[in-house]
Amino acid sequence: MTRVMISVPERPTALDRALGLVRRHPVVADGALAALVAAVSLGWATDGHVARADRVAGIVCAVLFALPVIVRRRYPLPVAVGVAVAAALATIVAPGVSATIVLPVLVIGYSVVVHGPRWAGPVTAAVLVLGAVLPLVLRLGAPGVGSAAGVLALVGALFGIIVWLLGALRRAQLRSVAQLRERARLLEEGRRREVRLELLAERSRISREVHDIVGHALSGIIAQADGGRFAAERDPQRAVEVLGGIADAGRGALGDIRGLLGTLRDDRVDDLEEAAPPTVDDVPALVAQVRAGGLPVTLEVTGTPRALPAATGLTVYRVVQEGLTNVVEHAGVATPTRVTLAWGPELEVAVRDDGPRGARPAVTRGGHGGHGGHGGHGLVGMRERAALQGGSLDAGPRPEGGFAVRMRLPLPVGTA
Repeated sequence: MTRVMISVPERPTALDRALGLVRRHPVVADGALAALVAAVSLGWATDGHVARADRVAGIVCAVLFALPVIVRRRYPLPVAVGVAVAAALATIVAPGVSATIVLPVLVIGYSVVVHGPRWAGPVTAAVLVLGAVLPLVLRLGAPGVGSAAGVLALVGALFGIIVWLLGALRRAQLRSVAQLRERARLLEEGRRREVRLELLAERSRISREVHDIVGHALSGIIAQADGGRFAAERDPQRAVEVLGGIADAGRGALGDIRGLLGTLRDDRVDDLEEAAPPTVDDVPALVAQVRAGGLPVTLEVTGTPRALPAATGLTVYRVVQEGLTNVVEHAGVATPTRVTLAWGPELEVAVRDDGPRGARPAVTRGGHGGHGGHGGHGLVGMRERAALQGGSLDAGPRPEGGFAVRMRLPLPVGTA
């Protein structure tokens, strides 16, 4: 019984919901921030220590300077320029409102560092420091300007630098998050492409396997059936043996197809134990099977055979199988055929038949022509198999008559 694990997502907390609301509706969050800034500034403007003449100006400045905070993210640079000019004029016209406009100026300065262009950060820091120090410089000769004013100017300058640093850190954080999201998007897109390529490659592999298995089995069955039909008139016992061969070929092909289609079942993907695919060691049995079906085929092996990877061995087997199938289909079951495995620095596999000269049209290296079977798909599949193993395959009529399929495969380093 398969146990299915269902994961239930955690419920978001109040803080998560609030942060999500801010990300989805930044103007609403900035409106709330503007109201908070206005409330604090109004509290400073109506404080008892503020002169009565400056209270009205302070209230007006508290409201007017808080309004740009609403659009601080959408238009950071124009808002910062406008607030800087307005703050300078307000400080010159009514010096008593300086404390009222400090908080809006700092918020707008932070916003332009975070959301504005890169060069706006140092410029904003310089403007904030200058705005804190310049009034003191202009009033150095005025009476009542002492060490307390200097300390306030120094504190203001430090606040300007701190705002710039905090804004720069926040900007770097946002940029890092954006880069991570883009990288995750690219990785996801790349993963989807890899999955698509793997699916296409698997489709191509299954198509080649089905073509080779079914094509070889059907051609053998047809050849044996034709031979059995004539043998039945002369030797009934021979006809019985042919029928047995047909049944064996059909059962073998059915088993191969079932094993191949078993890989497509979802419930067996994780623990699938596939049957071992045929390799170069199975070529003699393949030749014997085809010979038993009536094709006079011989096998010649030269050099020292070596152990091959499973994929390479399967390629050799399928190419020989397809080559013999094509001989039966296009040259006839009575055509003498030779299969050669030449082991050397590379492995050369050849399937040559002695059919009549000019009996079949020439086949180009592109894989089209009469000898490929099924519109040339057999040769196309063989070339694809050879290319996947780093080899090459060519096929065409022989000058002395007949047809030849030759494949060359590089042998892996260290095989023995």
